[in-house]
Amino acid sequence: MTNYRVESSSGRAARKMRLALMGPAFIAAIGYIDPGNFATNIQAGASFGYQLLWVVVWANLMAMLIQILSAKLGIATGKNLAEQIRDHYPRPVVWFYWVQAEIIAMATDLAEFIGAAIGFKLILGVSLLQGAVLTGIATFLILMLQRRGQKPLEKVIGGLLCVCCRGLHCRVDFLPA
Repeated sequence: MTNYRVESSSGRAARKMRLALMGPAFIAAIGYIDPGNFATNIQAGASFGYQLLWVVVWANLMAMLIQILSAKLGIATGKNLAEQIRDHYPRPVVWFYWVQAEIIAMATDLAEFIGAAIGFKLILGVSLLQGAVLTGIATFLILMLQRRGQKPLEKVIGGLLCVCCRGLHCRVDFLPA
C-alpha cells in the first residue's frame, strides 16, 4: 500500500492545487445536475409541491455519506470499491455485483439520455427523436474530447455545469405561463 502524505501549503501553490482538484469535483457534480434530474425534479415539484422535499434532503445526505465513505476507502487502501470487492469476495459474488452495477449504470444513463432529449425538445423546439440524435452527437463529441486527456474534459464539463447553474439563476420570461 502506498502512503500518501498531505501537506498544507498557502498562497499561490495552494490555490493552484485547489483549482486542479476542481475538475474532478465538477465531473462528480454532473451526477446531480443533469437533464434527467431536471426533468424528474421539475415534474415532481409541479405535481407534489413541497411534499417531497424530505426526499431531496435524505437523498442528498445518503449520497454525501456514500461519497465520504468511498473517498475514505480510496485514501485508506489506494483501491476503489470494485477492486476491494474483487479482492475479498469469491468470483460468483463479484459477478453478481458487476451485473448489478451494469444494470444500475444503464438505468441511470437511460434517464440522463431521455432527459437530455427532452431538454433539446423544450429548448430548441425539435422533435423527441431529433433531440435524441442531438444527445447522441453531443455524447460522442464529449467522448472524443476525452481522448485529449482529462483536463480538456474537465474544462468542458465545468463549463456545461456553469451554464446549467447560470440557467437556474436567470429569469425565464420567454416561457409561456
